[in-house]
Amino acid sequence: MSGNKRTWNEKCKLILNELEKRIYIEDITEERKRKRRGNDRRQYQTKAEWKKENFRQEVMLRAVMSVAFILTTIALIQGIAKVLPESITVSNTVNGRELPIYCVQTEKPQIALSFDAAWGNEDTATILEILRKHNVKVTFFMTGGWVESYPEDVKAILADGD
Repeated sequence: MSGNKRTWNEKCKLILNELEKRIYIEDITEERKRKRRGNDRRQYQTKAEWKKENFRQEVMLRAVMSVAFILTTIALIQGIAKVLPESITVSNTVNGRELPIYCVQTEKPQIALSFDAAWGNEDTATILEILRKHNVKVTFFMTGGWVESYPEDVKAILADGD
């Protein structure tokens, strides 16, 4: 895969790895701060004052961490919302070979009919007659050799189309 062309799964893994690294660094930093706070115990008159201040700092720290988490989550969701539509394609490629698309999501219930015109023309007139009778629109896929071999059928197909 080239530089900026990453799959949705790869992008999510990168984001999650980055978040894990940041949280791990924050945890180590927080542990060091707690050790330093333990050494600052002497500046308070009583153990109760120290506990009260320590509790207040813990509550503030947890509140800040919660807000940071919420903001990060919102940013991640916004990023996903921007990236996801670009990640959805209407293509069917296997090993670099383009294949037909067999199904797509639509608002109204409908189907698409197609005919492959690659060999023989014995049924073409019958197919066109039935389609015309029922006012059904279809797509014909014709190979170059078929077009060269049956030019009158190609003209009939064109004449029946809109």
